[in-house]
This record gives sequence, structure tokens and C-alpha cells, in this order.
Amino acid sequence: MMQWQESIRLAVDALGVDKVKAFLTMLGVMIGSAAIVLVITIASTGKAYVVGQIEGIGANLAYAALDRNGVPTIPDDELSAGDLAAVRQSLSMITAAAGTYDIPFDFRLRGKVVRARLVGVTEEFQTIRKLVMVSGRYFDAEDFVSRAKVCLVTEHIAEDVFNRESPIGHPLQLEHVRCTIIGVFREGVPTFGQSEIQDETVLIPFPLIKTVTGEDFFQVIYAQSASSDEVPAMTSEMESLIHSRHRKVARYEVQNLSSVLGTVHTVSLAMSLVLIGVAVLTLITAGTGIMNIMFVNVAQRTHEIGIRKALGARTAEIRLQFVLEAAFISLSGAIIGVVIALATIWFAVGLSERAVPLSVSWIAVFFALLLSTGVGVLFGYRPANAAAQLNPVDALRVE
Repeated sequence: MMQWQESIRLAVDALGVDKVKAFLTMLGVMIGSAAIVLVITIASTGKAYVVGQIEGIGANLAYAALDRNGVPTIPDDELSAGDLAAVRQSLSMITAAAGTYDIPFDFRLRGKVVRARLVGVTEEFQTIRKLVMVSGRYFDAEDFVSRAKVCLVTEHIAEDVFNRESPIGHPLQLEHVRCTIIGVFREGVPTFGQSEIQDETVLIPFPLIKTVTGEDFFQVIYAQSASSDEVPAMTSEMESLIHSRHRKVARYEVQNLSSVLGTVHTVSLAMSLVLIGVAVLTLITAGTGIMNIMFVNVAQRTHEIGIRKALGARTAEIRLQFVLEAAFISLSGAIIGVVIALATIWFAVGLSERAVPLSVSWIAVFFALLLSTGVGVLFGYRPANAAAQLNPVDALRVE
């Protein structure tokens, strides 16, 4: 115990003699440890954000559409209300199902012509797509049965056309069809225009699509299961069911987001490994710097080492002192690097206003401290051993 206490005291005293050199030596370790914390935090945050967005859209969703590429289609190939009913009734794991038809459309609102997306939807579309009603209401069962001329507009349209005034009850002209706005909505999880919901979107009950466009089929049928674990089986059964209800030559794409989630996990892991590899290389470079500086220290302190040996210091004690010096340099650099990384993360959290929820990875902090200290000990051992093996007589001759 006394040996360790004395070695630690001597190591700390030695580092305090030349603080500038000690700081410059630990600079590489600071950069490497900060990089590890930042890389793992950013990678884990990015992965969590993307996965959260995908799961919010529907990790438990499967969707079917007619493949119009390559094979000529006929009207009977289109997805029908009968297909939607069959999907809802035949697949036991389904909790909700919906169909959509969407096209670009010009409509007139308050004398202003707006280019938007007209989407005909069924009753459970709100549940499946997690639509949030900002004001007003969603379509009820009566709206679908009676082909009521009602519609919903996005929050973006409401703000653009009506400013702060409520659009509820105002008429909206779709060519020869006049609809009444009964609600304003937004996506529960933003899809950034990658779905049928755009910034400028008008929803109408699906039966009204035939009145407006003359079409009476779904472009997409959605099915939702209670759990994402049931999605592969639901997708397979849904594909078999839809193919069995149509011509053998007709082709349908039945997909889910599980493959996208798998890709996100794979890409995130690959990026993390690459970036961590870069950070580790930085630490190895810093370790080389520590080793070189320690060799210089040993050369400069040869006389000191000779005096200690002449006074009875053992080889193990000399080695321990210099190994501890290297460990203290790397640990101090790692602590400073981690503090800088944490400060950067917390500063970024303040700037982002929690748009992207950053969270500190304490595993990364522990890993950075452990790896940085290990690098210091590993690269500091050789010069420490060289110091321990010095002949005291030869060392005392050095001035």
C-alpha cells in the first residue's frame, strides 16, 4: 500500500513540473475520448429518432398496391372495397384496415385556387395513420353511408388560407362538387411528404371519390396488427389473400416497414463502427505521442532514476511510477474530453429545442474513460520498463 501511495505521489509531482508538456501530451487523448462519446451519442440518437419516426408511421403496418409496371391491367385488377372487407375479416391478427385513393387536385377556397392532394379515405384511416385533429372532427360512419359532401384540410392549408380564423363550416369547391370543411388535421408523426399526406392535402370520405373523379377503387390498402411481431405473417397472408381474389397474371406489391427498420439498424451499426474506429485510431495516435513523451521524460530524468535506485527503490517501483504517469496523463485527457463532449451535447440540446431528443450515452462515457486510460497504460509501459531497467551506476553518471 505504501508503495502505491509513494508512486502515485511521485507521478503526480512529476506531471506538475511541466504542465504545458503534460497538457499537450494529453491533447490527443482529449480529442479521441470526446469523439467516442459524441460518435456513440449521435449514432444512437440518430438511430432512435429514425426508428421512432418509422415506428410512429407504422412498424405494425402492411400495405398493398397494384403493380402497374410490366403487365397490362384491367379494371378487375384494381383493389376494391371487397378486397378491403376480405382483408379485415379474414386475417385474425388485424386490428384495423383502411383504403385510400389520392390524386393531385385544384380546389377553390375563399376565392383562392390551391394545388393540393385530394385523398379519399375510409373510416379507420385516422387510426392507422395516427392523424391528430387540430380542430373539428374526423369523418363518422354516417358520412360514409350518406356520401356526405364533407372534407378535412391540413393545418398548413388552414393557416395559409384562413390565418387565425377557423375554417370549420366554410365551403371548399372541388370542380363541380362543393364540400364543407368539418375538421383540420395534421400527421401524428411527420412523414415529410413521403406518404399520401402532403402539406396541402384535402381528405374526403372514400365514397365521394367516385362523385369527384369517377373512380371507385383503392390505390393502397393498409392493414394494422396489434404487434410488430405479427407483421411478417400478416404481410404474407395479406398477399396470398389479395392474389387469390384477382387474376393470376395480376401482380401486387404487399410490403411493410420491417425491412426498412432492419436497414436502419444495419446502417446505424456500420456507421457507428466506422466512426468508433476513427476515434480509436485517434487514441492510438495519442498513445504513440504519450510513449514518445515518456521516453523523453525517462531520458531527461535518468539522474533522478539513478538516485532513487541508489536509495533502495526497486525496479517494480520505478516501473509503477512511470506507468502511473502515463495513466494519469491519459485519464486526465479522457476526463477533459468527456466533459467537453457532454457540454457540447447539452449545448446542442438547448439549440435544437428538443426537436431531436439527444441523450447522453453513459456507456460511451465509461468506454471512453476505460479505453483512454488503457491506451495510456499500454503505450506508457515500454518507456516505464526502460526506466526500470536502467543501471543505477550508469544513471548516476548522467548529469
